[in-house]
Amino acid sequence: MKFLPKTAVLFALAGVAALPAPPAILLHAAGRAAVDDPALPSAEDVVHKVLATVTNAEVRKTSSQYRSVQHTVIEKFDEKGRLREREDRVYDVGPLAGGVYASLVERNGKELTATDLADERERRQRFIESHGTQKFGGGDSDRVALDPELFNRYKAEVLGREMISGRSTIILHFWPKAADLPVRRRQDYVLNKLTGKVWIDEQEWQILKVEAQLTERVRVVLGLVAALDKTDLSFEQVRMGEGVYLPLKFSANFEGRKLFTTLHEKVEVTWTGQRPAGDAGGVPGPGNTQTNGAKQHP
Repeated sequence: MKFLPKTAVLFALAGVAALPAPPAILLHAAGRAAVDDPALPSAEDVVHKVLATVTNAEVRKTSSQYRSVQHTVIEKFDEKGRLREREDRVYDVGPLAGGVYASLVERNGKELTATDLADERERRQRFIESHGTQKFGGGDSDRVALDPELFNRYKAEVLGREMISGRSTIILHFWPKAADLPVRRRQDYVLNKLTGKVWIDEQEWQILKVEAQLTERVRVVLGLVAALDKTDLSFEQVRMGEGVYLPLKFSANFEGRKLFTTLHEKVEVTWTGQRPAGDAGGVPGPGNTQTNGAKQHP
């Protein structure tokens, strides 16, 4: 499904209709902030600080100086839920042209064919010509850029606080500012109709986790007209050190129709072996996907 980020998120600050906020008492359940915690910041303040962080040149430069192995599995199912197609890809993720690029190195446990290599060279060149613009999830030229255009299309409200891995996070609920947002790219069909929550580190204003879903059926133009009835997205990052956050996992589930056939796809992406770009380590050979995890810093 090329209209969506193929290997990572899409961070989907979106939703067509705001979900009702939970009762105030729930915001103080286990794992949430206590009543004597500082007052919650406004949604506008949170968004402003996140945007300032992700567009900060020094933050981007530091975060781009890491490598990892990205493992992407795409599964397609028939109308009875039976698996009919599976694709397994491995990428070498690392710095390139001032950004982070995911270079395809293995497909379905095998080395790349001549056609794959030619396609990869072309994709790499397009990325270089784009000057390595930072994308959410890191490393793919088809992903959604973290920029004012993305942030400005949504409204948001603060729901509360929650501790994640020993760090205080702000929970932000988001939805689109309008029901008729413009469609300039394929991703916009879905971005414009999502709602969900984002967990944001309260000290460093980086995104730790995202959960989002469609609130209504979406018509998508993919050469042929398709309709998505259900889309569930989740994304997590890991803190590697002060101000450095790297992708950890992404999952997506798409259900709908394409002409007269069922459309049901699942995408699972994991990143392992996160390390500074100069450290030893590399992409495993065919059939030996690296599984060592990143060490999270509190």
